[in-house]
Amino acid sequence: MLGKQGAYLITDETTRLYFTGYSSTDGYLLFIDENKYFIIDSRYFYAAKRALKGTGIKAVLGAFKEMIAILTESGKSELYVDYSKTTLAEAQELSLAGFRLSDCCEEIKEARIIKSEREIKIMERSCRIAERAFKMLIPMIKEGVTEIELATALENNFRALGAKKPSFETIVAFGANSAVPHHETGSTKLEKNTVVLIDFGCVYKGYCSDITRTMYFGDKPPKEFRSAYSAVYGAFNAAFYGIREGMSGEVCDSFARDYLKERGLDGYFTHSLGHGVGVDIHEEPTLSKRGKRNFLKNFVFTIEPGVYFDGKFGIRLENTVRLTENGVKSMVTLPKRLKVIKP
Repeated sequence: MLGKQGAYLITDETTRLYFTGYSSTDGYLLFIDENKYFIIDSRYFYAAKRALKGTGIKAVLGAFKEMIAILTESGKSELYVDYSKTTLAEAQELSLAGFRLSDCCEEIKEARIIKSEREIKIMERSCRIAERAFKMLIPMIKEGVTEIELATALENNFRALGAKKPSFETIVAFGANSAVPHHETGSTKLEKNTVVLIDFGCVYKGYCSDITRTMYFGDKPPKEFRSAYSAVYGAFNAAFYGIREGMSGEVCDSFARDYLKERGLDGYFTHSLGHGVGVDIHEEPTLSKRGKRNFLKNFVFTIEPGVYFDGKFGIRLENTVRLTENGVKSMVTLPKRLKVIKP
């Protein structure tokens, strides 16, 4: 998959998971020509050995010293590492051990960007868990509840439904806080006639999901909010129904951005349309003005247009989706229509 004969060292946790299917916070994954080794300490060794049975990857008890011994015995002098993940300390240790380092960051991105049917099924399950957890949360959205209380409850729901952890730190934003795209969830209490934005996702079998819904807590949403919500909803659909194979990330982004521009709201759309999702919450490809890569079947990514009015409110709608030969297919079944929660 990496495209070259030679020696590759993977130190990053999520990339190790991608290549092995086994999750651990430590360890070294070595590819040397056709040979594959997972060097892991005694905390994980026996579990890793069982998990890797039949994969062609040999579990080896040890740490850095044992990894270096295997490399030295191979006779390789050049070692490919992921420059975007390898630490300076690791690079210095490897150089001192006599290895000349080269980058395989792009090869790893290329290997991970197109999802297999197995990966897609796992990610669909991750989305199902996330949206079930969200539905369980709705009865808790009442006057006086804090942002952090809702975020904590949602993350507990993830685990109760079989997820390992959140994909990222859950964002719950009330009122003016929703105008900050990456608001830090805090102690703000919910009041009547307030916007509620929740950005959430979970990790299931190593794979992430990412969803955002914006709601209104009150009797009747004001006209300004309803109008902006309608525009974001339309921008989402413009991208969802417009994106096709062969288009660049820049073109994908433009569907939503142009829709909002026609309504005078493009200046309030302050981030990219989306990003790839996989074992990391942010992967290739990118849906933005910088996105030059052409999209292919089985890319998995988010569509998340938003508008943000400083000091007032923000609106974002987001689904995790995949690209098929017939266009975009959503992995999320939650409705996108405005949900009004009565006090």
